[in-house]
Amino acid sequence: MTNISKRLEQIISKELSKHLVPEKTEQGILVGNILIKSQANLKFLYRNDELIYGEIFLNQSAIAIANIIARNHSSTKADEIYRADQEYARYYIDGQLLRANYEKSKKNRDFERADTFWARYQETRDRAQIAKTRVEGLAKS
Repeated sequence: MTNISKRLEQIISKELSKHLVPEKTEQGILVGNILIKSQANLKFLYRNDELIYGEIFLNQSAIAIANIIARNHSSTKADEIYRADQEYARYYIDGQLLRANYEKSKKNRDFERADTFWARYQETRDRAQIAKTRVEGLAKS
């Protein structure tokens, strides 16, 4: 029984050491030596008051990138997560604009145009969901 509990403790400590625990501060969220500041819906990552990454859309992306950078791991993986996050943000924002145009066209009783906006919105929404799933996968690995 003792060997099993030791092994379990080793596995747990190994998994916990992979990620730094985020701490809430007055300035933002601190992950290691990386500070995550929020402005509206966007997150900005700073190291020693120097901007490292800006305009990150998803919280999960910001924390994953901060963990990678704080642990001095490959910045190419952080860049990959950042690019995937930017792709998600682009599709998400485009989708919101298309949805607003759809609602406007429907209100103006321009149903042909509304149908076009709705089709484009659905395609963009699906692409945003795929991009978000990709970000989540990259952040977990």
